[in-house]
Amino acid sequence: MSRTRHALFTLISMAVLSATTSAAQENTDQAEIIEAQYDIESDGADRIRIAGQLRTLTQQVAAASCALTSDIAVEEAHDVLEHATAQFDRYIVALKDGDEGLHILHPETRRLTIADIDHVREEWELIHGAIESILVDGHDVESAHIIDDHNLKLLELTSILSSDITSQYTHPFEISAADAMMIEIAGRQRMLTQKMAKDACEIWTGYHAEEAKEDLAQTMTIFETSLRALRFGMPEAGLQEAPNDTIRADLDHLLERWEIIKVNEQILVDGGTLTDDQKTEVFHDLEVELAELDQLLLDYKEYAERAH
Repeated sequence: MSRTRHALFTLISMAVLSATTSAAQENTDQAEIIEAQYDIESDGADRIRIAGQLRTLTQQVAAASCALTSDIAVEEAHDVLEHATAQFDRYIVALKDGDEGLHILHPETRRLTIADIDHVREEWELIHGAIESILVDGHDVESAHIIDDHNLKLLELTSILSSDITSQYTHPFEISAADAMMIEIAGRQRMLTQKMAKDACEIWTGYHAEEAKEDLAQTMTIFETSLRALRFGMPEAGLQEAPNDTIRADLDHLLERWEIIKVNEQILVDGGTLTDDQKTEVFHDLEVELAELDQLLLDYKEYAERAH
């Protein structure tokens, strides 16, 4: 098994173990009490969703700032950067203080989660001024480098936050372990689209280019392996093929677009260069892939709730 496939297998296996452990709680003496409390009103699913979106936004901000300051897809990149920044600003406050508009109904009370949120906010504040500078001056390359230098740390911190919130708010009666695993993998794919956009831009701007080539090659493999595992199954990891026609169609469209995207990305990995039109295609197509993954997640959640 290749290193990348082994890493994916390990990730999926951990997801299965976590979800299976949660599902086992159904047999505890407190199960009926927990279910009754959950049915009154819960914002757990929304907290999990928003925490997961923060991971994607860390990479989307870095990708958009890089594209904008390298004169690629300028209008789209500016709009993406502005929107992603506003989302991050709102989401990180909502997770701590609550936001009824996002169905985050109460302030967070768990000390570990509050500490996670504070760590993310501290790192986010380190790049916020740089983002604002780029939105004013799209040629502020120095600010783009500040964002780039912090984005992996921010991704790490948001991943920790997402993991802790997921373990805190996952409800054993809501979805099965297998469905939870599929949703987690599909959700992670969203972040990977933006990480690939960022890596590609680092290569064509020559900023951390060699490291970016390695990262892009690995991320491309993980992304494609994950898509194919969701579509066709990966029995050795306990992952079944796409469960219905709607999800199969979603994944087929994602795979078709991916075949187009990876041609340009492979040129970069192999040391080639792209025209400005090709660079624009990379940025735009990965934004479209992200939107289609949003739809896939909605369809997975609808399927997962079929028996609950």
